[in-house]
Parts: sequence; C-alpha cells; structure tokens
Amino acid sequence: MRRSEGDRLTEPLESVTLFIGLLLLSGVGAVVAVNLLSHTGVLPGSVCVHQPQAMYGNSAWTEAQVTARPGASVSIDGSLQACLDHPGAGQHLLYGLMLVPPVIVWTGSLFLLWRTIRMARLAGPFTAQVAAAMRWLGWFILGGSAAAAVIHAAALGTLLVQMINLPSPFAFVIYDAVRGVLPFPLLAGAALLTLARIMRLGAVMDDELKATV
Repeated sequence: MRRSEGDRLTEPLESVTLFIGLLLLSGVGAVVAVNLLSHTGVLPGSVCVHQPQAMYGNSAWTEAQVTARPGASVSIDGSLQACLDHPGAGQHLLYGLMLVPPVIVWTGSLFLLWRTIRMARLAGPFTAQVAAAMRWLGWFILGGSAAAAVIHAAALGTLLVQMINLPSPFAFVIYDAVRGVLPFPLLAGAALLTLARIMRLGAVMDDELKATV
C-alpha cells in the first residue's frame, strides 16, 4: 500500500528518531545488564575520571606536582586519570551526576522531537501546535544541554578535588562545560526557536487566508 502524503511528510526524520531512540534504549539496557551481572553488583567497585583538556608528557609528570589523596591512585598516559578503589555513596552519586544528565537530555529531546513529528503528521506543519512543540524542543535543548554541562563539570571537579591534589582543578572542567554547549546544542536550539517563529507566522497567515475564502 502506498503511503499517504501526510506519512511521507515527516520522513526521514521520523525513522532517524526511532533508530536513535532504539539505540539509546539498547545502550541503557546494556549498562544495566552489565551492572547486574557483574561481581560487584549494581555499583562498580571503583570510580575513575579523567582530567579534561589537559595533556601531560613524561617530562611534565614532576612539573605538574600531581599527588593522589589517601584512598586514590593517579596514572598519567598523555592525560591524567584518577581512581578511587573503594568509593563511598557520595562518590557514586557524583559519578552518577556525570553520566545521567546527558542521558536525560537525549531522552527528553527524542521524546519532544517525536511529539513534534506526531503533531506535524496529524495537524499539518504550519499549525500553532507544531510551532509550540518546536519551541519547547528548542528551549529544552538549550536549557538541558547547559544544565547537563554544568552538572557534569561540577561533579567532575568535585571528584578531582577529592581524589588528587591539583591546582585549579575547576579551570579545566569549566572550559569543558562551555564546550558541551558550543556549538551544536546552541545552533540546534536557536534554529528550532527560529523555525518555531516561522511556523507560528505561517499558521497565522493560513488562518487569515481561510477567513478570506
């Protein structure tokens, strides 16, 4: 059976959204399965993080004056890695705050994108409902990406402070947080907000045209 024009309207975006959503669910399921089947249980036995935006050579090892705090270990192979062999609940919470917010942003973005696609199929593209859904998606990508980047940076910086004696550990993670928003989330959010205005104007013009007929 030949697909209707309304069904083809949202392709290939609809298929790509479904594919990425299935990949995301598969990845989350795989992580949960590995944690449940591992010998250490749901929580991993150790927590390891890398210092972002910093590279060390062999000669820079002594110059950096990086020392591990009690209970932590440090290794440098180009980049600095710090590990806690027996992390507490607070360290597990901080590590989770590094990983969970990006997943929430991706999941929320895919849901709002699916919602926008569904409205476009049911009501047509140039409608107030599609414009509102697109505006929600744009603001969610902007705000969610910024919040996830800040939370990740704060959690990473706090873990580094607890693991190693390092001068100005937050200087690197702040840059990493800014890099998490630029350029793609900012461009995508701005583009969606602009398209939402165009869609809203198109909906108003369509209503005026129908009123004159």
